[in-house]
Amino acid sequence: MRLATLDDLLDTLDGLFGEGDLTRRGDRDAWADILSRPGHPLASALPDANLRDWAARGLLPGGPGRAALDVGCGLGRNTTFLAGLGYHATGVDLSPYAVQVARGRDPRPTFHEVDVLRQPIPGGPFDVVYDSGCFHHLPPHRRLSYLTTLSGVLKPGGLFGICTFAAGRMGSAETDLELFRQGTLSGGIGFSVADLRHVFSDLEFLTGGPLPAPADASADVFTQDFLLAALFRRPA
Repeated sequence: MRLATLDDLLDTLDGLFGEGDLTRRGDRDAWADILSRPGHPLASALPDANLRDWAARGLLPGGPGRAALDVGCGLGRNTTFLAGLGYHATGVDLSPYAVQVARGRDPRPTFHEVDVLRQPIPGGPFDVVYDSGCFHHLPPHRRLSYLTTLSGVLKPGGLFGICTFAAGRMGSAETDLELFRQGTLSGGIGFSVADLRHVFSDLEFLTGGPLPAPADASADVFTQDFLLAALFRRPA
């Protein structure tokens, strides 16, 4: 069959990345293997340090009547934090295992098993959309699908936050063209704040940089020195 639509092109390019693509369904739940490993960092119940920092700075005005979406929510740690700020919080993830565990951890948010690149997201539009760890696993061409999804679920004037691998600290530094040639993401892609500002150029950049370091080892946040975060606002 010859290409006739954008979806045809995207589906064809998906085939270049095979089973190494963690952002589409396969014969098994690859994320269940990852998230169930004893001691794996993503099994944490703590929220990202940048989320707590943004909230403390008044950049996340929660409260009744506002809705938040956690994209690639994993076991729901950031969804739970957003619910604690007063948002009607929804978490979505590709992994049936992740969604099942998240539902058992906290009954306040709503969790759905959804492929955000290929399926509609229930609820919305949302005042806040947050992504911790989904975006850097996307093959380059699927950023287009991601931007389409984001446009459909983020309210005008709404906030988009992202936490991703930091270029030079974690993730592939290869060009997108080379990633297509290799047919692998080598575990993910590293981004700079400048990269994120370019990809999300339709949004207003508010703040960004490495994840804040906790004041002491007992701080109740998740942070790693190979991650960075950025916060944007959609024009009203």
